[in-house]
Amino acid sequence: MFVVSQARAPRQARSQHRRDALLHAAVELLAEGGIEAVTHRTVAARAGLPPSTIGYFFASIYDLAAEALRVYTARSIEEFVDLADASARRQAGRVDALIDAVAHHQADPRLALAQVSIYLEAARSRQLREPVAEAVEAYRQLTEQLLRMVGVPRAERASAAFQALLDGFMLHRLAKPDDPPSPDVVVDAMESLLVGFLLDENQRQVVKQRLSGPTESSE
Repeated sequence: MFVVSQARAPRQARSQHRRDALLHAAVELLAEGGIEAVTHRTVAARAGLPPSTIGYFFASIYDLAAEALRVYTARSIEEFVDLADASARRQAGRVDALIDAVAHHQADPRLALAQVSIYLEAARSRQLREPVAEAVEAYRQLTEQLLRMVGVPRAERASAAFQALLDGFMLHRLAKPDDPPSPDVVVDAMESLLVGFLLDENQRQVVKQRLSGPTESSE
């Protein structure tokens, strides 16, 4: 039994290595050309493996793309958790320190582009909607966790707003790589959004009244 286990371990390691190579190749191709660039032939060629290898691990190209998104999401979330932990250790959990750390964080643009490509393809393909929904929810839960960590009220609602804000800045960075939004602009936007969620109901009503314009003076 021990001899069989010893023999199985190298095979399992080789299988995992091949699977990881296929996922890495899929992410690269998604970043370069979207879902249309991800085929059995192109992925296998990029990974340096026979095309038949893909069918051993994944039922379809869409399954491969979905798993690549899951792997990227888990990696990205781990980066943000490490970022938040480092910020908390340096600044004792101060919210302004966390905002500054997030604003200055630069994700790998190739991975971000692959993520956006799958998001857009989900609008066309039902096969990708579930994994994309899982990824969006995973990011929202992480954002909610970080907001709760620094004491932001209504963190569940605030997390969706912060996620949309950061996704918007990510799109702008991808669209204008030579002139991306500055971290100061991102900080201002995040702080402004945060202030809105820190207001109590009475304060929110006062602000809403001001936004609606001056009221007519009674005679």
